[in-house]
Amino acid sequence: MRKLICGLPALMAAFGGACGSVSDGTNHPAPVLVAGGAIGGGHISGYMNVYVTDGDSDAVLAGATVQVGSCSATTDATGLATFDPTSCPSLNGPVTLTASANAYAPSTAIGVNGANVTMTLQAFTRPAPATAQVSGTIAGWEDLPAPGSGHTTIAYVASSQTDDLGDLANNLAQGTRDIQIAGTALTTSIAANSCARNALVDDCSWQLVTRTGAQAHFAIVLDSYDNGTPGDSSDDVTTLVGWALLQGLNLSAGQTVMNEALPMMAAGDMQTISASFPALPAGMAYLAAYPAIELPNGQGRIPAAFPTLTTGATTSSIPKVSGASYDLLATAQATKSAGEPSSMAWVHGFSPASTAAVSAWMMAPTGITASGGAYSFVPATGATVHSAEFRDSSGNRVWSVTIFDGTSSFTLPAVSPNPLAPGSGTVTLNVSALAIPGVDLTNVQFEQATQKLTAISSDQINVTF
Repeated sequence: MRKLICGLPALMAAFGGACGSVSDGTNHPAPVLVAGGAIGGGHISGYMNVYVTDGDSDAVLAGATVQVGSCSATTDATGLATFDPTSCPSLNGPVTLTASANAYAPSTAIGVNGANVTMTLQAFTRPAPATAQVSGTIAGWEDLPAPGSGHTTIAYVASSQTDDLGDLANNLAQGTRDIQIAGTALTTSIAANSCARNALVDDCSWQLVTRTGAQAHFAIVLDSYDNGTPGDSSDDVTTLVGWALLQGLNLSAGQTVMNEALPMMAAGDMQTISASFPALPAGMAYLAAYPAIELPNGQGRIPAAFPTLTTGATTSSIPKVSGASYDLLATAQATKSAGEPSSMAWVHGFSPASTAAVSAWMMAPTGITASGGAYSFVPATGATVHSAEFRDSSGNRVWSVTIFDGTSSFTLPAVSPNPLAPGSGTVTLNVSALAIPGVDLTNVQFEQATQKLTAISSDQINVTF
């Protein structure tokens, strides 16, 4: 039997019961701040505590406005806004909750029923992630077979990703560098984090901009054949040569590492994996999938994105890593260039000795409409929650909505300043469905929940304000 103890550490209290409830039936838990966002503390009955934080840095946001139904409060220096029977009479869950702050996209949560909530806001201008600089080579590069006529050996170097799918540190710009053309004083430009060898060039002095923290560095080595048409890349044939991998790294902001050598993996340290996929959903004609290596010791995730798996190419060769687990991420979408509608399936912890099978696709929400400030859609069957995100022409978030109670139509509350005020222009309204088996939406830590995702589907329309 579960026993509740007042005074447990904050993270435990966030997901405990109604410590602090009184005999009048109200629920008055102590406020709890949870990095990454959370709902907990028991159902809303008379009292509510809402922290507001920056979604990238987890810093608390003082002076943010929090609206709970018709009630409103401002966060204090600790990022906390509180509601009680005096300031917000008849407060009972579930409620609609909106947080907003200057320079941030507002966030609305519909159907929230937890007396302790941490809401995250995304800045219109997101802070650049902390980085480190690494340079080095691939040990054994010079021992690889010399490429034949029309062939180029190419290696792409990267760091393992964090487990946060939206982390800007997983998509760092790498720039270019110049390498010497053999027998001339000329140079040519290649990606800074790559190596290249053919009849004219041979250089493996890569440079990598990487994230901070525990990580591994890896290289995927490829053979690119011009197929007899050196001026036309559309028919090039690319095949996997091998991998290099270096684990156990931990980098700090601003650190510079030189002469790092990535050891090539022996053939016996590689393994073949297979995947299977159901027929693509209606309206979707393109499939791309890849295995992901979940590294041990908090080093993050390596996306084994080459070769891309498709319905016609369902096997790949990836490293054997002691202590690692293996996932498969597969995305179906309208076409290769048109991303919506889309459906992503996530197979967790498959055995490389068995086929990683996508059992079914979750259909995308349909019937998305916007009229007179009201928005609606037809929910996707099997979804745990739905979300709606308004994005500007650059793809940046303008407003986000998360729906916990099955609602399929909504309006947005008044906020100041209003990023969707009349005359603000045309934005994209993207509606997504998320399947998270076993999650309790009244008692959930969002960063943990995202690691249990099995499917995401979405579609979008344009809306003019």
